[in-house]
Amino acid sequence: MLLSQGNRCLLGFVLVIGVFSGRLAVGQDVGSGEPTGSPTDSTSSRGAFTASLSYGSNSSFFGRTQTTRYPYLAGDLIYKTKAGIWGSVTSYNLFNTTTFIDETDLAAGWDFDLSKSVDASVSYSHFLFAPNSPLVKSSVNNSLDGYIGLDWKYIYTRLNAAYLFGTSQDAFVILDNSRYFGFDNVLTAKGYLSVEPRLSATAGTQHFVVTSLEQQLKRNGNNNGKGGGNGNGNGNGNGNNGNGNGNGGGNGGGNSGTTTVTTYTTGTRFKILNYELRVPITYSLGIVSWQVAWRYTVPVNLLPEDISGARSYFTTTLSLNL
Repeated sequence: MLLSQGNRCLLGFVLVIGVFSGRLAVGQDVGSGEPTGSPTDSTSSRGAFTASLSYGSNSSFFGRTQTTRYPYLAGDLIYKTKAGIWGSVTSYNLFNTTTFIDETDLAAGWDFDLSKSVDASVSYSHFLFAPNSPLVKSSVNNSLDGYIGLDWKYIYTRLNAAYLFGTSQDAFVILDNSRYFGFDNVLTAKGYLSVEPRLSATAGTQHFVVTSLEQQLKRNGNNNGKGGGNGNGNGNGNGNNGNGNGNGGGNGGGNSGTTTVTTYTTGTRFKILNYELRVPITYSLGIVSWQVAWRYTVPVNLLPEDISGARSYFTTTLSLNL
């Protein structure tokens, strides 16, 4: 029995809370695609758990999106040792699908300091998707990420590199520039507010977009209604079953399972893919923190059938740190 959209969202929220509560624990957007290394940027003097629950207005991956808007809930559980080694598991529930868990990400990495002003990270992630996932990211199953960051005092610059592999293989380089502002004694004596605006530019290849377009074409049949219609049909039938139903001189015979796939050689070229501005605002009180973030992405060098465009995204995250 399929649950209604509202019931699935509520059940997803309850399940995520139940899992985190049961373990007594405190991780791009679905697949934002930005290899930021550790989910937390500082190494504690001891090991620590962080549990988070997030809502996002839509999913994207390196600035690329699907035709359908997919808001989501995400649950994230992270453990980080005092040496900077960390592991995380993140699960996503998309609102506009019939599946309960649409994506699960497993990741592990190591953050470390090279000096007082230079830090670095290396990590590996494995992505699991529900069958017939509509996400652009679903053609990618693994990611090797790394970054090196330099604190210029007034600006923090980080150069990220990522190699994605699975059904498709891609390489990316992301340059981030951000500035951190912190304010003590906000609302209460222990309240802390931080704002960290960030500008990013991403360059890379687009095999994942090509693979995603091919998967969507195969899933939808792409037969333009050429099968099983009446002799007077014009072939413009339902793309899922190929039943022609129009008027005119077309013929109703044909292959209902015909799928046309276009290969884009431009997907192999290394180009600028995306520009992004992100503004997260975080309020912390003791072990609890709440973040709201707005980001605006401008994808460039799109492939011919890629419908991605400049748009805004909103996320909010509630975290418990132990």
